[in-house]
Amino acid sequence: MKTTETDHFIHDKRRRSYLGVIYNSIYRGRSVLIEGDYGVGKSSFLDLIKPKKLKKVRLESLDKTHEILAAILEQLNYDVKPAYHRCSRHLKMITSLNHFVIIVDESNDLDPRVWPYFKRIIDAKIPVLFAGSPKVRTLLSNEHPDILSRLKLLILYPLMVDDFIQEYKHFEPEAVEQIYAATGSDMRKFKEVCSECLDKADELKLSKVDVNLALSILSDVVPGYYN
Repeated sequence: MKTTETDHFIHDKRRRSYLGVIYNSIYRGRSVLIEGDYGVGKSSFLDLIKPKKLKKVRLESLDKTHEILAAILEQLNYDVKPAYHRCSRHLKMITSLNHFVIIVDESNDLDPRVWPYFKRIIDAKIPVLFAGSPKVRTLLSNEHPDILSRLKLLILYPLMVDDFIQEYKHFEPEAVEQIYAATGSDMRKFKEVCSECLDKADELKLSKVDVNLALSILSDVVPGYYN
């Protein structure tokens, strides 16, 4: 019973609507903050964004300011080297370009000193998609309200259990409900448990994952859930 159910992202109504909002925003040179708690699926949602008119430039939020600026140019096929004394020059190069969108996952990890550079990039009508926990909005509200005012805010909420039941055809509904409850709607943990269940079902040559199999896996993966 091999399946790719756990390998793709579920599109609920809200997320499909958000994709439309994001495309409309970035094609107009506007920037977006995608906010969500841990495990809600922010990174997976970012993978769904595939603008046909813009090149995607994905950044590592743990990098320093000079590394981030150089990384943008490098992904746009410019031969540059990261250096603190070149930050101003690299920023001017970036703001003179177009036809690309910058994507920053885990934005709560950004060095606070990089935000003024992003402000100038945003003001140059270069769209930036930030994704992170509510801490990002709190930081910007306190330290950079001028940047927050420039961002379209989209809040991702956990998928509902019915969304998973409809999509996970190799699971009995009761099994999905137990897994969903045990993982607290954490999509990352949910997919991990489901993968374990599918592997076990393959081993036992079962056509579907039933609630008993799900509970047996949960007792190993989520300690204390079921005895």
